[in-house]
Amino acid sequence: RSAYPQTGPGVGSAPIGSDLPPPMPVTVPDGTPAEQAAGMDAASFFTLFFDVMRNNPPHANDTPILDRMRRIGLDSRQPFSYGRLSPAVQQALAQAQPLAGRRIADGVSRLGTPMNGWSTVLSGIGTYGTDYTRRAAIAYAGLGAPTPEDVLYPVTVSDSKGRALNSDEDYVLHFDKGQLPPANAFWSLHVYDAKHGFADNPANRYVLRSTDGLKYNADGSLDIYIQRRDPGERKRSNWIASPAADAPFLLSMRLYSPQDTALDGQWAPPPVKED
Repeated sequence: RSAYPQTGPGVGSAPIGSDLPPPMPVTVPDGTPAEQAAGMDAASFFTLFFDVMRNNPPHANDTPILDRMRRIGLDSRQPFSYGRLSPAVQQALAQAQPLAGRRIADGVSRLGTPMNGWSTVLSGIGTYGTDYTRRAAIAYAGLGAPTPEDVLYPVTVSDSKGRALNSDEDYVLHFDKGQLPPANAFWSLHVYDAKHGFADNPANRYVLRSTDGLKYNADGSLDIYIQRRDPGERKRSNWIASPAADAPFLLSMRLYSPQDTALDGQWAPPPVKED
């Protein structure tokens, strides 16, 4: 499919009366970045890899791994051609793809610290040195992330009874007074589908922020309602919609400029309960 850049006054449009040609269409690949990478064969992957490397030179820390790659013909210092690699190397790279994919996917489950049914990556994110497996696991799960000191990302896929979150159920996330997300800036709650992307919902509500005019209870506590259906006027300000179709989903919080209690692992969101 194709997507055309938005144009118009104040959105990069040319002055009225100019003779500039219309913008060229931009092709948008199907699938998430992880799905696109998984769909590539070895030749396509490494051709793209070296093309990207030419525009994004590697860090000095990467010298050892680049030296190892050059021993089998993967040399970024010259134009790359997969066909010039020896048959043995081509076969090894093709066989390595599913093994690497499983290793990366397995690494995701070991990234976070579990608490209250949520998992939060408290270290080793946003800067990786030469821990390529961890970097790839973060890219697989969330494409990219800043350091914990900038943002923390608690994530959950299950309710308080360990059952997978499903959009056919209604849930509530209850914060006691004094137990709101400890963020110096603000916090937010996001709903994603099982592929870590936004799923359609009738209200087009995909995020709820602490700055959104939430309504607190008389005792200072806060209830957030996670459900497919509109909960009504009394609860609507605190509602975030789950996917329209009966399907599993996940919740991801973001604490911007988190406080030390969150960075030290002393705080986690409360369990998600059926409403």
